Amino acid sequence: MLLTSALCVLGWSRALADQPAPAAEKPRDLTGLSLEELLHEEITPINVLGSHTHLKGGIMVGYRYMYMDMSHNLDGTHEVSPQEVLNRGYAVAHTSMSMEMHMAEVMYAPSDRLTLMAMVPYLENEMHHLTPAGPGVTAHSSGLGDVSFMALLNVIGDPRAKGQRVVLNAGFTAPTGSIDEKMMTGAQLEYSMQLGSGTWDLLPGLTYLGESEMLAWGAQVIGTVRLGRNDRDYRLGDRYRLSAWTQFKVVDWFGPSARLDWHAWDDIHGADPSLNPLRNPAFDARKQSGERLDFLAGLNFYIPKGMLKGNRFSIEGGIPIYQNLAGPNMAVDWLITVAWSYTFR
Repeated sequence: MLLTSALCVLGWSRALADQPAPAAEKPRDLTGLSLEELLHEEITPINVLGSHTHLKGGIMVGYRYMYMDMSHNLDGTHEVSPQEVLNRGYAVAHTSMSMEMHMAEVMYAPSDRLTLMAMVPYLENEMHHLTPAGPGVTAHSSGLGDVSFMALLNVIGDPRAKGQRVVLNAGFTAPTGSIDEKMMTGAQLEYSMQLGSGTWDLLPGLTYLGESEMLAWGAQVIGTVRLGRNDRDYRLGDRYRLSAWTQFKVVDWFGPSARLDWHAWDDIHGADPSLNPLRNPAFDARKQSGERLDFLAGLNFYIPKGMLKGNRFSIEGGIPIYQNLAGPNMAVDWLITVAWSYTFR
C-alpha cells in the first residue's frame, strides 16, 4: 500500500511538471540569485530530515515545534480500551499521552555539493494511566534529547539549477538524552517516556529531489541504526522511514505541500531490569515494534525581499491513515509541526 501511494504521489507530481509552464520571470538557472532570493525556491516540506541543502557559504538557523497526540490503544490494527487492557491482567493501562519537541537547528554549506547540519532537541512528554482502583498518576518527563549531526552530499544533479537531484545523507546521534527518567515515586518510567536512546546511532539515507517552474516533488528513505547497548542493558529497535511529497509554487512567497510518511520500528533488544513486563504493556521490550503511515498537508510562507528577507514560516499537520502496533500500546491520533528558519551568508 505504501509503495503504491508513494508512486501515485510522485507520478501525479511528474505528470503536472511535464505540463507546459507559463512564461515566468524567474530564471531557469539560479546562479544569478543571492542566497536570500533562493529561499523561495525551497522544494521540501518541513520534517523531511536532511532533505534541504544550501549553496556555498549559506547558513541557516531555525526552530521547530512538534506536537503528537495519542488517546487510544492499539493491538495490531484493532483498538483496545484501557479497561480491556486491565482485563488482560495488567496492573496499569494508558489512557492518553502527548509528546512535544522544541528543536533548534543550524546548517552550513562549505561547498555547493556539501551541507552540514546539527539539531538540538528539547522534549516534553506526558502520560496518563488507569489502574483497577481508578485513574493513576500522571507521568512527566522533560529535558534535552539526543543531539543529531548530518552531512548532506549532492551526488547527482546540479545544485544550482532546476531539475532532478540525488542527495546522500550520512548522520549520527549522540546519547545526550536521559534514559533514567522516573516518576515522583522514584519508579522508572516507560521506554517511550525516556528522552534518549542511550546509544550512539547512525542515520543513513538517500533523498531524491525534482523541481520544475511551478512544482517540486521528492522521496526519501532514511534509517536509524542503533549501536551497542545502553547503561540500562537494552538497545532500542532500529527505525525505518520512507517519505514521498509534492509541493506547489503558487506564488514566490507561498507554496502548499502534501506528503506521505511511513515509519517502522523494531522491538527493543535486551530489557531494562527495573521494568516488569507483566505489569504494564509499555514495559514489555518484546511489544514495542510497529509501523505507521501518515498523510500530512503543509503551508509554506517565504519572504523573498524587504527587511525580513530570508525568513521562512511553515506549518504541517496530519493524521495516521494506517497503524499496526505490537501491543496493546498507545497509538497516534494526530500530529503537527510549526517551524521558522532564516537563511543568510
